[in-house]
Amino acid sequence: MTLVLLNDTAEPQLVPRVPQGEARHEHILRDLIYDNPTIMPVHDIDPSFGRLFTVAKELTVPGVGFVDVLLADERGRLVVVECKLWRNPQARREVVGQILDYARELSRWSYEDLQRQVSVATRQQGNVLYRLAIAAGSDIAEADFVDRVSRDLTAGRFLLLVVGDGITEGTRRIGEYLSGQPGLAFEFGLIELAQYRYSDGSGIDREIVQPRLLARTTVIERHVIRSETSGIVIDQLAPASAARLRPTASNGTAPATRDAGVEWRGFVERFTAEVTFDDPGQPAPRSGGNGWIRIPLPNGLYINAYRSAGTREIGVQVRFAGAEGELTWAALLAERDTIDAEFTAQGVPAPAWLESDAAPILSLTQASPAPWNDAADVTQRQWLGGVANQFVNSLRPRLQRLDREMAA
Repeated sequence: MTLVLLNDTAEPQLVPRVPQGEARHEHILRDLIYDNPTIMPVHDIDPSFGRLFTVAKELTVPGVGFVDVLLADERGRLVVVECKLWRNPQARREVVGQILDYARELSRWSYEDLQRQVSVATRQQGNVLYRLAIAAGSDIAEADFVDRVSRDLTAGRFLLLVVGDGITEGTRRIGEYLSGQPGLAFEFGLIELAQYRYSDGSGIDREIVQPRLLARTTVIERHVIRSETSGIVIDQLAPASAARLRPTASNGTAPATRDAGVEWRGFVERFTAEVTFDDPGQPAPRSGGNGWIRIPLPNGLYINAYRSAGTREIGVQVRFAGAEGELTWAALLAERDTIDAEFTAQGVPAPAWLESDAAPILSLTQASPAPWNDAADVTQRQWLGGVANQFVNSLRPRLQRLDREMAA
């Protein structure tokens, strides 16, 4: 296809299209949409959509991958965008399969799960999605907004957009890819961003990008009955000896404080008051004994934050004891590279994956030299809180998913 630029004082100028596969790289397509969400022709798919705004780029869907761009309108309707250079049939099948995987996993999320992952992607805490919707012109009360988005998540009601530089796949074949998706009520669109380059006559190269809707589906409503996790965490009473367990894989000494008891209780109280989690459903920390803070996770696991006066170090760890713990460890270990990348992407060092005879341990430690004074306490609480938050972000959604899979 060729564009023709008309000029009253010169001959018409032919603008050839950049050949398919030679145009933009996928990350450039992604950034173009991230910066200019309104170029997406969503109203050609569903005229009821409001004005689009950008929620996040590279949104992590634990266990699945990264959504290139997540958009929404002011009513909280979610638009999942996956960018792909449309070079071969394999790429076509893979990208459609990938975006359906995202939709299936998102349909298992609660609003709290979405809020957590948006906070991780944007590095902002609180109800970021709602704040963005208000900035985009929404006049919906927060509780009503959360309810609307929650219902869409449960129903799998999303707009899924595959965006490419040159899409040649027939709509019949795309329909075959989309068939057999139980429990989802999504709409799907193929959008081509054709690229044209020309010189304006003054030696400056110009570029034209033409978004075009090539194919779309209608909403397919399906009804399913699905068990929802209540989010209630039940703490198991640990034996008296549990408080004396030591992180032998990371330090060989017993945790201690400057003044055992009163000092430590004050440290825990301040930590609990100050710590913030991206996941709004995360239960509050509590003391696990002198030198220990316990942060509940699903499936009876805990994040243990500690400090050791003997070795002058602080640390955060999760122990995977027993047969169930070892099964969980194995499942997480299969995602080690992805989990490590989630830590480093947030400026947190990757944790150590420690095998031991007693139990596998996921651990991250840091030296905390003397003196331990009020200023050191502040630094320790900030570090422990930040690392614990990343443990929650990476582990909690995966543990919830494993719990659903085992219950199925």
